[in-house]
Amino acid sequence: MKLIEDIIRFLETRLEEFLRAHPEIELQALDEQLRQQEEDTRRLLQESRAQKQDLSKSLSKLGEEIKTWHFRIEKAEQANRPDLAEGARRREAELLQQGSRLFNQGKSLEEKIRQLEALLPQIAQRRQEVQTKLQEVKAAQAKTAAERVSPWEKLFEEDKLEEEFRRLEMRLAVDKELDDMKKKVGEQKRR
Repeated sequence: MKLIEDIIRFLETRLEEFLRAHPEIELQALDEQLRQQEEDTRRLLQESRAQKQDLSKSLSKLGEEIKTWHFRIEKAEQANRPDLAEGARRREAELLQQGSRLFNQGKSLEEKIRQLEALLPQIAQRRQEVQTKLQEVKAAQAKTAAERVSPWEKLFEEDKLEEEFRRLEMRLAVDKELDDMKKKVGEQKRR
């Protein structure tokens, strides 16, 4: 077990070093996590809204049932049937308890929906910050890369300049040599 733990620690250390050396990869991973979190939050929000809508329908239906049993209580009392009235009261009480539970679930869902709605812009803002930072890191890396290339380009330009001067000097030397030879040939012809 100690060997495995050492290997895991070594790999984690190497990964951290790699990420420090390549911050754009870490930022891309963070952006992906935030994108996934935003997607999950949107999905949860949609599901919660659908649950709230279903719960509202259930509460409405339950309210109708409670009304029905309340009228049955009154009918049983008018018909002088205390046994039926008592049974209807028990049923009405059960439905009221069920309604109370559903109402509390609805309140919890409303709070969850509010929290999710508040979370979405926060995630979007954080993701925008990460993307901005990622662009800055990439721009800095491009600038650094350009700076690294520039001295080489400058060296090549200097080499080109040096080569041009050598050609010029060689041509001038050849031209002078030709002039000297022409003079010698001209002198020999005169003799």
